Amino acid sequence: MPARRWWRGGPARAARRASHPVTIILGSAEAAIAGQEIPASFPGLSFERGTLDPGNAGVPGYLFSPANTPLVTLFRSTGLRSLRIGGGSVDQKAPAGIGRDGFTGIDSLFAFAGAAGVTVIYTLRLLRPSGWAAGELRSVNARIAGYIWARYRERLASFAIGNEPDWHAFHSYPGRVRDPAISEQVPGVPGSAYASYLAAWRRHADAIAEAAPGAPLCGPDTGGYSRETFTPDPRAGVSWTERFAGDEAGSGRIAEVTQHYYVGADPGRATARQAIRNMLSPEWVTGTQARSQPGRTRYTPYPWLHASHLAPVAALGLRCRLTESNDYLGGVAGASDALAAALWALDYLHWWAALGASGVNFHNKQWLRTGTIVPGPGGPAEGYAVTPKAYAIRAFGLGSAGMPRPAEIRNPDRVNLTAYRTGATGEDCLTIINKTSGPEAADAAVTIVAPGAEAARAEVMALAGDPPCDAGAAGATLGGARITAGRPWEGTWSALPPGPQVSLTVPASTAAIVRIGYAPAPQARQGAGA
Repeated sequence: MPARRWWRGGPARAARRASHPVTIILGSAEAAIAGQEIPASFPGLSFERGTLDPGNAGVPGYLFSPANTPLVTLFRSTGLRSLRIGGGSVDQKAPAGIGRDGFTGIDSLFAFAGAAGVTVIYTLRLLRPSGWAAGELRSVNARIAGYIWARYRERLASFAIGNEPDWHAFHSYPGRVRDPAISEQVPGVPGSAYASYLAAWRRHADAIAEAAPGAPLCGPDTGGYSRETFTPDPRAGVSWTERFAGDEAGSGRIAEVTQHYYVGADPGRATARQAIRNMLSPEWVTGTQARSQPGRTRYTPYPWLHASHLAPVAALGLRCRLTESNDYLGGVAGASDALAAALWALDYLHWWAALGASGVNFHNKQWLRTGTIVPGPGGPAEGYAVTPKAYAIRAFGLGSAGMPRPAEIRNPDRVNLTAYRTGATGEDCLTIINKTSGPEAADAAVTIVAPGAEAARAEVMALAGDPPCDAGAAGATLGGARITAGRPWEGTWSALPPGPQVSLTVPASTAAIVRIGYAPAPQARQGAGA
């Protein structure tokens, strides 16, 4: 059966590109990859502490308010299920709850969480403010945690304490004192501050436990992943994340271990074209060592971070969440805010879900190129809009029910394509991402084969650029519809012919979410006379 062309606006354009065969063979449904279901709260955003202040960034009133209907609509339409309040401003600004507005910002935040259908990771300050007495910040944190836990525990995912405490700039060392409680035992070796950090963290955690008994915690929200931030000796190769997990694994109070990760790091002078090639390159997905790329950038591939930081966490029986993440620090115009970011983010979400992570929060610092939700054309006072990355989050939600399952990809022409399979009883979902672009653009003629099973129904939804097949497109659609603040998203599925094989074409710079439902297996015939 020829591959069906089902996307909108594509056939004429696709006819001028080469089409390459790709076969995806579905393995046993019982052989789940990670052995755990993908949490509904997997996709999320991360915002700075300042968003809890009234009038922040020109927003009338509070950004997170149930009265902010456009923002509530965007959260729900995008399928976001996790909201992290944190970032560097946590350890720079006074804690919310002690200013003139009291707990109003916190009340508004959790009312918004209820309206938007998200749970909150709430970060408390760890770095002692200048002039504060020892123990004073712990008392404030305990009061805030007790207030939240008593009123909003059903919307609280966990409390975090501090942000990126592994950075050298966070510590005390000869010539500089920030917080005398967290200091480097070997000046200039950030990893040597770990022991004092853990002691400080535990003092705060104990104070929170008294005020909010049973409240879940997370940590350490580490920002570094080079050997310079390892502990106790950079040569030993033990990250703060791994050590924290080992030290707290038996405490019973850790909901998840948290790490930050910007894959491409500082974009330097990378052009949009260079950044797109980098973001969509197979090296980010398969590489095993940090390396340089065009634009004088240096990336850290997913497998390296997993092996050196997060696999040891999983070995201890804990799940890890990337609570602050993006393609580049600050982003690259025309790439981080374009369709390329959506293709990258969709792949990124599925890659970590398949490895058993508990979630990813893309940092939405105002208003960088890496943002997912941004002010509308008239500024925040006139509403909000989304960048293509929002479409990736929604597409992930549509294609991530159940557990990750095995799939074999046969790709003889080596098209730059990835595919991820998830499933529940009687159904499979495949997310197929064609990351070819520019002069290398190529369509993929995909055939999906499930040995021993026959599809009773099959349907597909496209994540495409506007204009289509352009990784640099500033707009996107999912299921032929846009995500806007004015009304709920209304994307639709398109039927595919069912049967022993399901065939479709996935054009260049496009992703497809395919749902396949199977007919129940016929019951064994009962014996004669039945």
